[in-house]
Amino acid sequence: MNKKTLIQLSLLLIVLIIVITIFFKYLYENNEVVKIETSKEKIADVPEKSANIIKDIEYLSKDNSGNTYLINAKIGEIDSKNSNIIFLKNVKAKISIIDSEDIYITSDFANYNSKNYDTNFFENIKIKYADHKIDCEYLDLLFNKNIAILNKNIVYKSLETNLLADRMEIDLITKNSKISMKNKKDKIEIVYKK
Repeated sequence: MNKKTLIQLSLLLIVLIIVITIFFKYLYENNEVVKIETSKEKIADVPEKSANIIKDIEYLSKDNSGNTYLINAKIGEIDSKNSNIIFLKNVKAKISIIDSEDIYITSDFANYNSKNYDTNFFENIKIKYADHKIDCEYLDLLFNKNIAILNKNIVYKSLETNLLADRMEIDLITKNSKISMKNKKDKIEIVYKK
């Protein structure tokens, strides 16, 4: 082997070692996905003396248009992995939209993000707006986008209509909604009262 080829192979080997070292040291990290738990055991099993427990918690948010979002709970626990997430128990919320009736939400549990105000309600959810009542299993409230996404066993009742569906997306400003079923073969059940 001539000297020139030997130098080229040595340089190539050095570059390869540097690239592998940089990859494993800086780029290849064991990225852990943070999962927000939606389980009542997370709050229910925590001793009352925990430093992360807050009793009678209340948050008030207001957007640039003057719409407000008030949420309160009997107990709140700050997530040890993400201090912006608060697990709430015995939750009540009120959404006040300008030039519209207030929306009231109650649930047994919720996960509240204090940074962007998004809230995931679950278990025994009841929503009331004027003469409209909705029960469901999950509700994702995206306050900054003014959207509520309801999922699983939705029962909507008004003075004239009862409706059963799997998913409902509601624009909180316009009150327009998209209703669908998880299985495309299933149909949304609507009963008109006479």
